[in-house]
Amino acid sequence: MPLLNNLIKLGGSAVIIKEIADRIWDTRISREQTMRRNRTGMLALGVALGGTAGVIAGILLAPEAGKETRERLSRYSCGAWDTMKENAATTGHRLVNAVEEKSSQVRTAAEKGVEAAKESFQESSNDNKEGSV
Repeated sequence: MPLLNNLIKLGGSAVIIKEIADRIWDTRISREQTMRRNRTGMLALGVALGGTAGVIAGILLAPEAGKETRERLSRYSCGAWDTMKENAATTGHRLVNAVEEKSSQVRTAAEKGVEAAKESFQESSNDNKEGSV
């Protein structure tokens, strides 16, 4: 009986130790996830602050007046917008042409398939007529 009591106590102790180890593991995982989130947040904050500082420094240290800089930026953005519109139009035309070409190929293949099916049907109906005579 003392052996059984000792085994029960040992088993209970093992369960308690496992529970403690599981909680420690879960806490460690949770802490690592929190640290990863904090690092990502700090990186995003650093990028935002660096970008803002760069823009401010660029404006303050620019060799041109603010009005001239704004005009230059406006011209550049208009040119970029025009280029994007041209590229979109060109891509649209290419897409339409490709679709038309593929649909023409499919139509031709379908017509050939229909003709082949008609010929096959006529041949089989001719064979049936000859066999019944």
